[in-house]
Amino acid sequence: MKCSIRSARCVALSFSLIAIHLLGAQAVAKDDRLQRLFARFEAIHSDFAEEMESIAEFCEQNSYLTDAERIHHRARYSQRSALDLRELPEQLTPPLPRDLDPVHKQWRIRLRAAEKDHAIQLYRLAREAIEARHPSLAYQLIRHVLYFDPDHRYARELLGYVQDDDHWTTPFARRMKLKGFVDHPDFGWIAKEHVSRYENGERLFKGKWISAEREKILRSDFKNAWEIETENFLIQTNHSLERGVELGRNLEMFHQFFMEQFTAIFSTPQQMQRLFNGAASPSRVRRNPHRIAYFRNKDEFIRELKTIESRIEIANGFYLPRTRTAYFFHVDDPEAKESNIETMFHEVTHQLLGESSSKTIEVGEYYHFWVIEGFPCYMESFETIVDTTETLDSSASAKSFSIGDPEHPRIYWAKKKALEELYYIPMRRFMVMGKREFMRPDDNDVLHAYYSQATGLCHFFLHYEGGIYRDAFMEYLSQIYSPDDRVRLNTKTMEQLLGIPFETLDRQYLEYLKTL
Repeated sequence: MKCSIRSARCVALSFSLIAIHLLGAQAVAKDDRLQRLFARFEAIHSDFAEEMESIAEFCEQNSYLTDAERIHHRARYSQRSALDLRELPEQLTPPLPRDLDPVHKQWRIRLRAAEKDHAIQLYRLAREAIEARHPSLAYQLIRHVLYFDPDHRYARELLGYVQDDDHWTTPFARRMKLKGFVDHPDFGWIAKEHVSRYENGERLFKGKWISAEREKILRSDFKNAWEIETENFLIQTNHSLERGVELGRNLEMFHQFFMEQFTAIFSTPQQMQRLFNGAASPSRVRRNPHRIAYFRNKDEFIRELKTIESRIEIANGFYLPRTRTAYFFHVDDPEAKESNIETMFHEVTHQLLGESSSKTIEVGEYYHFWVIEGFPCYMESFETIVDTTETLDSSASAKSFSIGDPEHPRIYWAKKKALEELYYIPMRRFMVMGKREFMRPDDNDVLHAYYSQATGLCHFFLHYEGGIYRDAFMEYLSQIYSPDDRVRLNTKTMEQLLGIPFETLDRQYLEYLKTL
């Protein structure tokens, strides 16, 4: 859509399209509560658009042309998908420089006030959305709040952040800092007084200082493996401290994304309401950490797990519920490395869901097994993108997180199987399969087709029409992984949760694949 810089009407129309994108066209038409939310969203953005247009025109008139373009860009802010996230800045927004000329200062003060007021309005709308039991929309609005006001305290706290002096951090990081630790880029959390010795090649091993070379030999035995503790994980590895730290950072990014996007899986509507009323975020509540065992090569990985899983040779990773540990191994081959990273996202998804309860439960044994594997396959498409984000204050590298790329191999095969090979099992039949039937078909080609369809269905329920089925899908997963036997063993089908016949969903799914 092409708009002149003075077209406030075009900006307002852009906001209407954003609202449709966030809420889903069909959902807006069918749900009275969503219609009211849509109307509120449109009204809020219409007022905001007019003010931003006025500020941009003032900038133009005073020759701040680049800033005027940036203001229009911010006014039309929308993420590519409701399942995309941008990394939040750590530093609090600095005060305006004192040496700004009066004209520059005038429009900057006005802009900050407009964006802060807009963030307040969006936060109130997010609270309305959670009260109307639309958690996906509520959390998407929270991300919009933090785009316009990264220092909105309630939105930050909702996502589990705490303020520490002039920056935002996590409770874990603040505790480590209070203990005298620093987060070194290579060595992770180490005592501040140990930094120089580590950088000079010394290592602390069982209370004694030794050389890095000597430590590497000693820790090659997995019994002496490095242990790297992060906010939510405890990683053991005999590869290297540096690789363990890198792994921990990647896992924390994945965990942050997962918990923000899929909080409703782990929380009842009442718990979600309490979160918005100030209860601790589930992503930041300190529990027993998720355990990761990372071997320096595949041979050691196989040796460790051979007695547990007979076909472990073909695996790139493995989550074992009874030990509550996810097992992986290092590869040097660049082509194999990407596959192993995606396997990590797959297995850690099993881990996060399986460890959402304090007790180990069997899931999908008799019914609903498709989603037990389909959802982790879908999560393999998680990706981190480093880009340069220009703000009115500075230019800085930032990360964005995305999921569900239609070109990802898992989703490519979902399309190919259904649309080209015409292999498709109707949902009414497919979704009642238990683990034994799903995992033991006549040949591997059929198993591959099962996995492909399961992945495609997850993509459909999470993305169709802007996500109109997303909340029902999360409720479905929540019931399947419920620690309450009465809930888990009586999980409602997607047909029951949506009130839409499976046959209609079949048609929608196949049409949806054609759009990817």
